[in-house]
Amino acid sequence: MSEVRGYVENLSVGRAGTGTFRALRSTPDGALFIADANLAAAFEGRLFGANMGVVTTPVTTAATTAITNTIAHAWVRVPDGTAIIPVYCRVVVESSGATTQGEGSVLIAQNDIGVTGAVAVAGPINLNTAAPVTSNCLPRQLGTATTAPTNPIELTRFSFAASAVNQHFEWNARELGIYPVVRGAGSWAIYLGGNAVVYYAQMIWAEFPEGTLS
Repeated sequence: MSEVRGYVENLSVGRAGTGTFRALRSTPDGALFIADANLAAAFEGRLFGANMGVVTTPVTTAATTAITNTIAHAWVRVPDGTAIIPVYCRVVVESSGATTQGEGSVLIAQNDIGVTGAVAVAGPINLNTAAPVTSNCLPRQLGTATTAPTNPIELTRFSFAASAVNQHFEWNARELGIYPVVRGAGSWAIYLGGNAVVYYAQMIWAEFPEGTLS
């Protein structure tokens, strides 16, 4: 029979270097401290994010845009050989026109939906700001024509009234306990419909070489 022991260390916690052994750490009653998977990915430099619209510069859809699966408004292209785990996304509708109720869809797809008419975004940015790891993915925004998604699975859907102001919508994998894995070539995308929707979006994902998840 094996035995696992943890080292009680709550104050002045030591830090070991990469490649060295370290005793397990526990609370005084013997419960082990376990790093969250997202925290572990961040330490490793494998948590990335992208902004669609930044600080004072939002993104704006066309005057009247019915939601369609051939026009994405914020998305991440995942190439062959790479896999991502979507962690979190947020859409802030700063304003929208008076003529059309708005709606949104967040989904994953088993194909690369492309970049037609797309605009570069702020990202991908490593959330471990000193990590040397770079993302293989290509985030984009405001497409004019994208390929329809193959085998899409909608993670969430939301709607907002015409003339909406400062509406916030989020999808959080940890809160739901749902961790989809998007293998390349694939896509993670946000689609919007409405009248001149002025929005900001953030998308955060963990990224790994696809072979390491087999």
